[in-house]
Amino acid sequence: MSTSHDHVLIAGGGVGGLTTAVALQRRGIPWTLIEAAPRPTAINTSILLQPNTVQVLTELNLGRQVAEKGRRVAHTSIMSVAGKVLTEVRAEDVEGTVGSPALGIHRADLHEVLLSELDDGNLLTGDPVIGFETDADGVTVHLRSGERVRGRGLVGADGIDSLIRARLHGDPPAVGSGTSCLRGVTEVSADRPDEVLEWWGYRLQFGIIPLRDGRSSWFALIPTPTRPVRDAVDRLRFYQLLYREFPSQARALLEATEPKDTIEVELRQRQWRGGSGIVTLLGDASHPMLPNLGQGAGQAIEDAAVVARRLAGTASVADAFRAFEGERRARVQWIQRQAVRMNQLASVPSGPLSTARDAVLRGLPSRIEHTSVMRMFDGAHT
Repeated sequence: MSTSHDHVLIAGGGVGGLTTAVALQRRGIPWTLIEAAPRPTAINTSILLQPNTVQVLTELNLGRQVAEKGRRVAHTSIMSVAGKVLTEVRAEDVEGTVGSPALGIHRADLHEVLLSELDDGNLLTGDPVIGFETDADGVTVHLRSGERVRGRGLVGADGIDSLIRARLHGDPPAVGSGTSCLRGVTEVSADRPDEVLEWWGYRLQFGIIPLRDGRSSWFALIPTPTRPVRDAVDRLRFYQLLYREFPSQARALLEATEPKDTIEVELRQRQWRGGSGIVTLLGDASHPMLPNLGQGAGQAIEDAAVVARRLAGTASVADAFRAFEGERRARVQWIQRQAVRMNQLASVPSGPLSTARDAVLRGLPSRIEHTSVMRMFDGAHT
């Protein structure tokens, strides 16, 4: 058995788990991170780090590193396929209040920033968690190899199919949202390389996120097919056909992307869950989100900062975890609901409903838009 009795154990080496390790390390709290893969890795796609997320990373002394790896977003627009602006956010309207910009960054670059801050000696990799048990003195995590790791608390950051959540609560698997998403990265620069652009049309959504060094990342959402296309070449052609009526910027990126540089996922949902005793959950293990607000990774990063602060403020791990969950629940659930509503708005079929939606969004008073945006961007506390 590994003797890490004073360590907080973290199951999962994604963005949430790695940020938790950084946040604990910053506060002098011993930690051990357990990751199933031989090395924490990221899929070939981007993350839009919204201003609230960048602010938390800055408070963790990572602001300079992510700024160097990412690309500042000056303007975000959601448009109809015809090019009419439905809603927009300008950097100058946000940065002065929140203190940070939005950044487009490749997931691998964000992983690199986080890993570079951590002591490799505290990473246990290549050995998946298969179970855990708690007692009066701590928690024991069981690994596939037969090794057991002892700690004083456990943070389940093991994703939407979290084993920690399943063992705690017996929850059924996450359910499909009815929407699938193809993501891609290309070396081709977008026409407007400092802007996030998104188009809504006929139950389809296409968006572009700028990356550094002239690269672009894009996402394309469609109603989940009854018979998914498995072959990457055929699947990309299928999306190109579906988006043939979209603006040239979208079509050009679809054409410029190699099939090997795409990945498709069915977007899934489940309700917020906390933990029990000296076990808690964060990120997708607790509250997976639809991607429509660009807040999934961001909320995991906020979780990480708050759980570290709570652990630093009390000797009782269980009390710290309940305080963390109590602080985070309302904000996370509100953002989950807003993401679902945004997806529903974007997915209405063509005809009277989409016409009415576009008219309402274009006519929405700017002060109402600003209030909602600032509630999301200015609500992070580390």
